[in-house]
Amino acid sequence: MNQLLHQLQNNPFTLLVSLPRNEVALAEAALRGGARGLKVHLNVHHAASGTQFGTFAQERDVLAQIAQLAKTHDASVGVVPGGTPFADEKEFAQLAEIGIDYFDAYTADAPAWTLAQNHLGKMLAAHHGAPMAFLQSLQTLGMQMCEASILPHEQYGQPLRVWDVALYQEICRSLGTPVIVPTQKKILPPEISVLRDAGVKALLIGAVVTGDQPESIESATREFASSVKTLV
Repeated sequence: MNQLLHQLQNNPFTLLVSLPRNEVALAEAALRGGARGLKVHLNVHHAASGTQFGTFAQERDVLAQIAQLAKTHDASVGVVPGGTPFADEKEFAQLAEIGIDYFDAYTADAPAWTLAQNHLGKMLAAHHGAPMAFLQSLQTLGMQMCEASILPHEQYGQPLRVWDVALYQEICRSLGTPVIVPTQKKILPPEISVLRDAGVKALLIGAVVTGDQPESIESATREFASSVKTLV
């Protein structure tokens, strides 16, 4: 069993940080703040941070450093392997070798072979408008974790509403796999308890709430981590 899946199945709630850039200083800041896992990126333009991430060959050394750092904090590291191009299976094996735990991708980007490979754990993203039957099919096909990335881009950065929480709860009740909510909305630390009560197993905070500098990332992560500690 991969590390993050074990965390999600055994912890009341897990705090993850999506790094706005693949930089060791940013990873250090998140881990100092209390992150239990990190997410890095390849081959993609990230809408929330505005960052263009490079290929595996370009990013390999820094990803290896981030993975080694996370290991010293007993934290997991996952990767978004791209849109177009998408990392190939050889690169998946190499990612696993340097300590990457799982991949996270939209279903329209992920090649079918990613369901059969065993190098990395399988997290798939629920896109905006995805029906519950579609998500249940992904679970049947081998999805181990679901990122509820269900909001349209025009809603990024807006406050979390009851409507959103109800949608997250519907996904959690429809799936047997752990559900991770990303901060597409500007989720506040006290709202973690609401998400937990809806069945969410982890919050993935990113640029919308952390900013893109070490100081802001550490500060935001520490604030969210403090709220996680109050959960029972």
